[in-house]
Amino acid sequence: MRIVTVPRDGVPVTDARSVVADPALGKNFAVQADVVVVGSGAGGSVVAYEMAKAGRKVLILEAGRYQPSANFTEHLGDTMTQIYRDQAAQFNTTADVLFVEGKCVGGSTVIGGCVMHQLSDKVLQGWSDKYGLKGFAPEKIKPTYDLVGKWLNVHVNEAHEINATAHKVIQGCERMGYAWKPVQRNVKRCALTGHCLAGCPSDRKMSALVSHLPWAAAHGARLFSDTQVTRALIKNGRVTGVEAVVRDPDTGNIVSNMRVDAGVVVFAGGTVQTPLLLQRSQIPDKSGQLGRNMTVQPFVQVMGKFKEPLYGFRGALVGVQVDEFLESDGIILASGLAEPEQLMVQGEQGAGDEHMEYMKSYKNMAGLNAFSLDEGHGSVEWKGGLLDGDKEIKWNPNRNEFAKIARSVSLASRIFFSAGAEKVWMPTFQKLAANNVFELDEQLAKVDYGINGMYTFRINTFHSHGTARMGADAYESVVNPNGEVHGVTGLYVADASLIPEPIGYAPQWTVQVMAKYVSDRIQEKSSSYFVS
Repeated sequence: MRIVTVPRDGVPVTDARSVVADPALGKNFAVQADVVVVGSGAGGSVVAYEMAKAGRKVLILEAGRYQPSANFTEHLGDTMTQIYRDQAAQFNTTADVLFVEGKCVGGSTVIGGCVMHQLSDKVLQGWSDKYGLKGFAPEKIKPTYDLVGKWLNVHVNEAHEINATAHKVIQGCERMGYAWKPVQRNVKRCALTGHCLAGCPSDRKMSALVSHLPWAAAHGARLFSDTQVTRALIKNGRVTGVEAVVRDPDTGNIVSNMRVDAGVVVFAGGTVQTPLLLQRSQIPDKSGQLGRNMTVQPFVQVMGKFKEPLYGFRGALVGVQVDEFLESDGIILASGLAEPEQLMVQGEQGAGDEHMEYMKSYKNMAGLNAFSLDEGHGSVEWKGGLLDGDKEIKWNPNRNEFAKIARSVSLASRIFFSAGAEKVWMPTFQKLAANNVFELDEQLAKVDYGINGMYTFRINTFHSHGTARMGADAYESVVNPNGEVHGVTGLYVADASLIPEPIGYAPQWTVQVMAKYVSDRIQEKSSSYFVS
């Protein structure tokens, strides 16, 4: 049995500064590996660990910077500028839907809210029957869910983790007759400071930064940060490696050009970045589905003000959920509270004294996050050259989706009013609020669908998926049931872009299960890729 050790503080990382300082690397350098993993988040970290544990020479390439836990301040503004994609300003083409994504070692797991959901037997069986994903039939994949859940200490929130904000949701639900339940989170002995979106300074959130990445490093995996992969190298239908550039994270300047020679390449950059990588790599795409079928799972936050102080920033960021409307309406609600930075774009912040009074009421506010199941009609496309091009993200709500979002806002508002809210702010670009439940419908009626639903509700997405869907039919999917890109031997995908159809829950647990599944399939074909 091999004995490995995990570093006490942080993960060993070669960053842009290290590349510049190393005379063995320089302006142009090449590295050899058995497996190169592009992206270090939920999927990439699992693949890296599994491959390194199996004795493979693994290289992880992350476009974002390395931010050790000790550097987190719990101030969201600091984190946004450092480790959020586009400094938390990654928008669709109309700049009214925000795509929240981590760009750092550990990816979006570092900035996530820790909520973990397991897909139902019905959904998993549907994948098996409809898309030919036989390995995802419930009886086959459930043991992997259990394994990943054990790795990441997934547990149901205990009573002490459910804060006053969540209790307002509970109170409102019970008066309305709605079912609620505690959420499951991947946290070990949570410090209950409530600032998960700013990064966890105490290493209690079981993100990739403190779980699979250091575990992979302990087995010999090597990690480069500040390293943007431009494309996979493909010859005669087989992947041979990747090309990348190393950038100074502060200036964006290229400090070195990098080539990695590898028998297996795994793209795990996420729903937006992975299809862009595949497009730049010019993979064969018989299906025409690459970059399409993107599910946004639009999320808006309804805020209520209560007479008594709630101190919603104390306790678990997400305490309870209301999912009884998922089957009937495609809506799931979860308790939460906006960070102070988020309040600047919602409510009646005003200016001067008015603003000060508004911010003083922060301690009296509760948040209810309303997620809707959309129809998966979004798309991602790369425009321009490898280095001077840019992404184009398209998604705006159709009329059905708009109505569903409005319904989710109505449900959340009624829950708050039933719990005694004095005021509820609408998550809209217009400054709208209701002082009681009798004003609610009148206020919501002011939100008109308009031109393609643009600039109506302030929409975010934490849970987009589906842009490189997995399936048995190469004319209907981008990736085969093993996770390998149709028509390219050795090129795999292991992230949320694999998910073949819209799902209503947070996808992280499922992504990590899929990554473990893909890793096992690579191992089964190891003789095709590796000498020994």
